[in-house]
Amino acid sequence: MEQIWGEQEAVRWLDQILQRRRDGTLLVLLTPGPDGILWGIGRHPGSKEYEWWGLSHPREVPRPSTAGIGEWIHLQEDISRDTPSSITWVPPSHPERVVRGKGIFTYPLGPVHGDVSESLRYDLAVMGDEIVHLTLKHGYKRRHITTLCRGKTVPQALELIERMTATSSFAHQWAFMMAVENAQGKIVDEGTKIYRSVALEMERLASHLGDLALLASSTGLPVAQMDYLHLKEQILRWNYKLFGDRYLRGALVKNALNQVADEASASIIAVGEQAQAITDSLFHTPSFLDRLVGAGTIPEQTVQFIAPVGPVGRASGLKVDVRSLWDYGVYDEISFAIPSSDKRDAYARFLVKSREITASVNIIRRLLPVAPRHSHVSTVFEEGPSQGPGIGMVEAPRGMLAYALWLDGSGEIIRHVAVATPSARNWYVVPPAMANGNILQDFPIIDASFLLSVAGWDQ
Repeated sequence: MEQIWGEQEAVRWLDQILQRRRDGTLLVLLTPGPDGILWGIGRHPGSKEYEWWGLSHPREVPRPSTAGIGEWIHLQEDISRDTPSSITWVPPSHPERVVRGKGIFTYPLGPVHGDVSESLRYDLAVMGDEIVHLTLKHGYKRRHITTLCRGKTVPQALELIERMTATSSFAHQWAFMMAVENAQGKIVDEGTKIYRSVALEMERLASHLGDLALLASSTGLPVAQMDYLHLKEQILRWNYKLFGDRYLRGALVKNALNQVADEASASIIAVGEQAQAITDSLFHTPSFLDRLVGAGTIPEQTVQFIAPVGPVGRASGLKVDVRSLWDYGVYDEISFAIPSSDKRDAYARFLVKSREITASVNIIRRLLPVAPRHSHVSTVFEEGPSQGPGIGMVEAPRGMLAYALWLDGSGEIIRHVAVATPSARNWYVVPPAMANGNILQDFPIIDASFLLSVAGWDQ
């Protein structure tokens, strides 16, 4: 087998990435493009501007680093999998980390789980009740969606993209289409931006209500669980009435609310008020708080290393919200709260998600009356095609979601598409958080406090 890089070349490539990390750049997405250049998008601290940069490679295929750079870890697998078959990447040998010692027992869980849980294997190394190590094994149901998109038209690819993960279907549609519009040099009108913003906040409401329901269930509170699920069902029904699908598939193409939008506002506001009442009752339930406070605390060095995004990141002191950092939708025209905490534990994640429900309801309340109705035709303004890849980024329910894509000369056929999902980044904080003074009985609570997407990781 041919070794792509010599060690000297590998170090040179890694040094360029590390320099950006030393400068404080937050890398969002890294992908080898069809032009033989390694493309990345990153943001400097304190700046709202994201920059694309390309790193040329003498053999046109980047060799992933072996240094375990936090937010690039999962991309090593993607790059090696997408490498043209004519060139072989020889991965470094990494023996599986196994915790050994007197009294250590490995408790395997999965990959098959009950209910709606996705295929993921947890290998929990415990000593007595204490969790001392966790290994996650994924990839059991890869669907290769981004690979299947190549050679397809934009509408055909969109049908695949919206099935990436059900809890973030619209977020994926919007980020993908934003990248397409960026590559084509098009800007959509205000009405379209409002419509998309309403749909994304409705998706966030349903996702967060479902997350809090499972967290209540993990602590043995089925009444609170059912109350949250009842509210989630109301939002899903309004999704169907407003957009034509409970999980918003096909909603981006529809581009206009049904006439029942005039009746929706009061009901959605009521959902927010009822959710707040349930949350307030949990804040006064000692058996609930005792299980969350201090459980699943992410070590501070892990937060700095991985830089988690979304509610997980904001519950760890990282106030990163794409809605306030990236110019999309109408978020720059309205004020909204961005809840955060620096506690890094399961309670902080519960707190952030519960407050984000209220923030989303307030956004919907303000935008719904002015959202386009029935037969809105999107007006497109030509800006000139992008010189590099088209990029799109949104704040999905679980955090920063980014797309990069290249179109062919006609501007209608997908040449290459890459995606960086929030779960693909955030899963790497779960093992150190789990093996941080917790016991086996804490596992379901900590897992529910993250509730990340396996589909978003496997893609």
